[in-house]
Formats: sequence, structure tokens, C-alpha cells
Amino acid sequence: MSALKLPSRQPDLPLLLITIVLIVIGIIMIISTSSVVGYTGYNDSYYFIKKHCLYLVLGVGLFTVGLKTPHYRYYKWVGWGLFISCILVGLTMVPGVGVMAFGARRWINLGFISFQPVELLKFFVIAFTAWVLTIKKDKIRSFKKGLVPLFASVLVPILLTAKQPDLGNTMLMAVVIFALLFVGRARLFHLFGMVGLGLGGMAGSILLHPYQMQRIRTFLDPFADPLGKSYHIVQSFIAIGSGGIWGVGIGQSHLKYSYLPLQYSDFIFSIICEEGGFVLAMIVILLLVFFFQRGMKIAMQSHTLFSYYLALGLTLQIVLQSFINIAVVIGVFPTKGIPLAFISFGGTSLIMSMFTVGVILNISMSSPPKGTTDAQG
Repeated sequence: MSALKLPSRQPDLPLLLITIVLIVIGIIMIISTSSVVGYTGYNDSYYFIKKHCLYLVLGVGLFTVGLKTPHYRYYKWVGWGLFISCILVGLTMVPGVGVMAFGARRWINLGFISFQPVELLKFFVIAFTAWVLTIKKDKIRSFKKGLVPLFASVLVPILLTAKQPDLGNTMLMAVVIFALLFVGRARLFHLFGMVGLGLGGMAGSILLHPYQMQRIRTFLDPFADPLGKSYHIVQSFIAIGSGGIWGVGIGQSHLKYSYLPLQYSDFIFSIICEEGGFVLAMIVILLLVFFFQRGMKIAMQSHTLFSYYLALGLTLQIVLQSFINIAVVIGVFPTKGIPLAFISFGGTSLIMSMFTVGVILNISMSSPPKGTTDAQG
């Protein structure tokens, strides 16, 4: 790919508006869901929304960086970015540096904020995969010349993420890589072999970490121990069922009063269903569907292969992450600890999601005029 400055256009307004609406919904729901926990835990009902607003300010800053930085520069930076993000993820496992929470070391405490480096890692894993697909092109169909170099490079970050352990983000990265390889016309035989190895690794992680095995048992029979191991998911079901069609009203949730844990972060969609009912839940889902549609359109209208794969991968990451979160909340997937993009409370996830949207919008600004869909460049 040549590092030529591509024609500048206006950023994709529908994608920007969708993102803003999701962020606004997140602000409203965090105010509603976190006030009780903020008051009881920190003697400040607005403790979490204050922190969330700080993250939003930082997110706007990184969004601007993503929007203004020509995306083709990541083509040059991808190697160093992947290396540095792997180092940061590795540091989470160093005692005194990494922060242990919920049975995993996923955070680095910077004092004023806890940073989750896997969010940065996900970006560069996707950018690296886009870079490999760009330079390999048809060679990606060769196992030795195409897939082996890619697997050898992404295996390290994936294993580091699994080691934390963070099975949810490990699975998310693997699925996005698989999707990009599928679109890049890698051989199905090779891809299914990759799936087999991934499932084997996932099974190994579950066997090595008892809490992951417990999550599987809880997923298979959520009502076996409704006041113990299954308490979380059962309370989520109650919240969802309580909402009905129209919901009990914004701010009127009963489950947020210390019944449903993590109601302001990983399980915020449960309260969305309770307070806003089926209507608000479908609005959120449709916004994510429209986000996917706009991201795919930007990818298809991009001017180079790298732009195409990068926009595709980043869009998939945000949308798949969100639907995995929703699937966990409604009991379709075991608990993963993955936030709902733009809505859940979570600093690094929100900041990096906003940066990601900025990058996608930068790609949309470099797209050729309407009617040109040559992703080959």
C-alpha cells in the first residue's frame, strides 16, 4: 500500500450519530444504575457518573486523534503497536504492577485510572491482521506462506490474553481474525483447523481455571443454585422479565438496589430491559445493527485493501463485543466479562471504542466518491 494522502471527504455522519446516541443512552443508564452503589460504597450517588464523564472527556480526545490521524499510518506502526501492547498486557501479570480483580489480572493501575491494555491490544491485532492480508493477498491461501506467519505473530497476544485469564476477549480476537481471513479468501480447510485449535485451547483454559468451569456449569443449569453460583444470571433474568414491553420507567429499577451485581457495567443491558422494556432493548440492538451496516459500507467504499480490512475488523470488534455482552445477559453465552460498547461503565473500553470509531470515520473520509466500491485500491 502506498502512503499517499487520499482525497478528504466528510466523515460518515450516520455512524457518528449512532455512536452519539449510544453514548447518551449509556450516560442515562449509568446515572440510573450506579447511584445506589455509589452512595453505599463511596457516599456519593454520582461517583460513577463523574468517573464516566472523565472517561468520556479522554475518549473525545482519543476520538479526535483517531479521526485526524491518517489511518494509513497504522500500516507503518502496526508492528511496534502490537509489540508495545503485548508488553503492556504482559505487565498485568507482574505482581505490584497488575491489578487482580474477579479472579483475573487485566488492569494496570496508573493512579488516577486503571488501564486495561487488552483494549489497545485488540486494535493492533486487528490492524496487524489487516496488514498481513494486504501484503499477502492471494498468498493467504497458502498455509506455509500465508497463515503460518500470521498465526505465529498473533499467537503471542492471544496466549497473553488467555493467560490473564480473559477468555472473552481471547474469543473475540479469534473470531474477528477468523472473519477477516474468511473475507480474505483463506482456505476453509485451514480455517476449520484454526477453529479446532481454538476450541482445544478454550477447553484447556476452562479446565485450568475452576471459575471458568463454574461459569459453564451455571450457564448449562442457571437455576441449579439460584441463591449461590447462579445468583447473578437469575437476577438478570428477573430484571429482563420485569420490564415487559415498555419497562418500569427510567430510574425505576428495583433490581439495581443491590440485587443485580455489576448492574452499571457488564449487566447494564439487564437494567435497560427492566427500565426501558422490550422497546428500549430493541432500540439499542437496532442501533448496533445500523452501526454494523454503516461500518460495512465504509469498508466497501474504502480505497485500499488495508482500509477495507481495517474498517471491517474494527466494526466487527465493536458489534461482536456488544452482542456477546447481550448474549451473556440473556443467558445465551456463559459469563465473559465483556462490556456493552459505549454504554457500560468501563474506562478503557469506552475510551478505546471512541478511538476506534474515530479511525473508522477517518477511513470514511478517505473513501472515493459515491458509486465507487473498489476495495482493492
